[in-house]
Amino acid sequence: MKKILAIALASAAGLAFMTTPVNAASKPNMVIGQRQTLQKGQKYHFYINAAGRVRINGNAKFTMTNSSRNKIANYGSSKNQVFYLRKGNYYLTPTNTASVNSNFTNLTKIRKDFETVVETKKNVNDVNHPMEIKNDDHIKGMLGFYNYDETDAYTFKLDEPSKVTFDVNALPIYPGHYQYYSLRWKLNSNGYPLNIFTKEKSQKIVYNLPQGTYTVRLSNLRGRYNFDFKIEDGSDTVPSASKIESVTDEKDAVRVNVAQADNAKKYELMFTQKATNGNATIGIPFQNERLVGQALGTSTTIVTDPVFHNPSYGMTFKPVDGQTYLVRVRGINSDTYRGPIDADKTPVGEWSDPYEFTYHAPKN
Repeated sequence: MKKILAIALASAAGLAFMTTPVNAASKPNMVIGQRQTLQKGQKYHFYINAAGRVRINGNAKFTMTNSSRNKIANYGSSKNQVFYLRKGNYYLTPTNTASVNSNFTNLTKIRKDFETVVETKKNVNDVNHPMEIKNDDHIKGMLGFYNYDETDAYTFKLDEPSKVTFDVNALPIYPGHYQYYSLRWKLNSNGYPLNIFTKEKSQKIVYNLPQGTYTVRLSNLRGRYNFDFKIEDGSDTVPSASKIESVTDEKDAVRVNVAQADNAKKYELMFTQKATNGNATIGIPFQNERLVGQALGTSTTIVTDPVFHNPSYGMTFKPVDGQTYLVRVRGINSDTYRGPIDADKTPVGEWSDPYEFTYHAPKN
């Protein structure tokens, strides 16, 4: 079964930047590549026409912003300040008067130092071409320095139930900016989002997964990131496979009997409506079917009504007389699991093969 689990630079000798100010009358130039005395309280401007790294050496204390007034993060020290920048206009305001040296390096010249998969001309590591990763790999990357490079993707295969850990560091170039400060980490299973969330700076992300092939997608960040990837045995945590044994019609509901799974404290059902044509509907993972509801139960017998009608779960399933459905089951190793919103932090089993049934409403 395939699953998708849903994370700047030329030398002074080859300058690829300009220093023409937006408003020369009010904003003096910061001349990159030359020694310069910066005056306290003055606002300096410089422009680079390619993504790159700017180094500023000296005792100057200052704040650097872009044209949107977003503060730029210093990746270096107080006396050797390092900035990774997109193409554009930048502004520097010193809080003391000091002499500094500066230089610029095009990102294409040094990107290999910061990326496991180097992307200098196009995105070669997207969801359509994910890089394969293996146990104990250390991965590093950059996002958002070019318009073509907004997403990175990595894939891995599990031959048995496993505990998977990503120890992630996100290094944003705009610290504190709500849109580009954090790293969006997307985990899908069979096309359904298990988690879509953002993490700032350092974060350890742990999944307990059944065997299968997975892809993790990173986006949103403008800056650098890295992560360590670890696979450990999860057979004592991840529920074993279950299956649908029978479905019985009840009034406005169905009673579903499932096979017991090891390590399962709950069972989750997923109902899809069998399509009458060859077109997939609403983009769900099981082609030619339409998702109509899910249900939870704490035993191997689950009645979809009233158990399913839980507002926190967000979906309902009320069968229609004469309609054909497919139902799948997986085990859940949690007493507090509420549905897909909890799947990223819960050991969940593999979805079973579909069980087809046609609902016939009882006459009495």
